[in-house]
Amino acid sequence: MTAEELFRLAHSWTRWLLVLTIAVSLVYFAYGWLQGKAWTKRAQTLLSIFSSLVGLQWLLGLGLLITYGSVTGFGVRHFWEHLAMQTIAVAVAHMHMSWRKKEFSDRARYQRGFLLIAGVLLLLVVGIMVLPAAIQWRFQGL
Repeated sequence: MTAEELFRLAHSWTRWLLVLTIAVSLVYFAYGWLQGKAWTKRAQTLLSIFSSLVGLQWLLGLGLLITYGSVTGFGVRHFWEHLAMQTIAVAVAHMHMSWRKKEFSDRARYQRGFLLIAGVLLLLVVGIMVLPAAIQWRFQGL
């Protein structure tokens, strides 16, 4: 297995773990927000897992870009557009780290968490949409 194939496989599988984490997190944060639940360590952990997976996916994608580009060249515009959009998504995904020491109500924390995850999801989808249709959501490695 080549380095490119390894990065492609890891990037593909991590995507589905991220999709599952986003789905669970959106439901969890929406419920906490709408029901006025008390902020829990589990909520903070979900945000940390989410942002870590976004970062891991970005690193795997960067590795894929480097290994693929070293063979085919680095002049493919949609890969750079994809990288730029996903870099913005990574930065936004980690914004919750600055909220830890600030005083927000529990309801506001759940609201911010929900909006953060939804916003990053939107950025991720836009970043995926700049790729050609043939590689947007292929089931590589399944």
